[in-house]
Amino acid sequence: MTTNEISQSQFDWADEDDRFDLGLCFTLVRSTDPEAVLALFASVNPTKSRKPADMDVDDWSDSLPDSDMARRYAGVAGDWVWVLEEFTISGLLSPVPEKLSDAFGTSITVQWDVNALSTFVYAVDGVIERQFELGREADTADRSAPDGYLDEEDGIDWEQWMSGGLCLQARLAGVVALTADPIDPAIVETCS
Repeated sequence: MTTNEISQSQFDWADEDDRFDLGLCFTLVRSTDPEAVLALFASVNPTKSRKPADMDVDDWSDSLPDSDMARRYAGVAGDWVWVLEEFTISGLLSPVPEKLSDAFGTSITVQWDVNALSTFVYAVDGVIERQFELGREADTADRSAPDGYLDEEDGIDWEQWMSGGLCLQARLAGVVALTADPIDPAIVETCS
């Protein structure tokens, strides 16, 4: 899928749906091995428990103590592993983006919380290349400045920052991994 084929309108649901009103931390990592990606997440924010493969997510959730709210869901979309975090933001915090991109080449995280704080982190080969608040104002013409726009940002309406962040992530990865449909994770775990 090319950048031109990914439109912000594909992510309009994020601005309208209340599914992620409390927050979201969604990371794409260039890999097809969710176990290896989650091992790096766990090196910074340890796994507490993992849903057994033969158990329904709701049944598993009901069996956990109330203190096990922080969850990580992982799956694969194309050549990318996606990790959706609820009530934790490990994919956003150093050294996770650096470690992920060092091990797998690229890590792209979109995050927002209930207080409308938001961040976009793009890391390549162990280095954070771009980090900014979604909805920012920057000089669209100066693509060389750290606060300038990426080519993939053309046409993104940053007033709709949630759909804008997911669109930019998808354009950089070349894959739409998070849609209005319910997620279908390969792995679900709780963490600290």
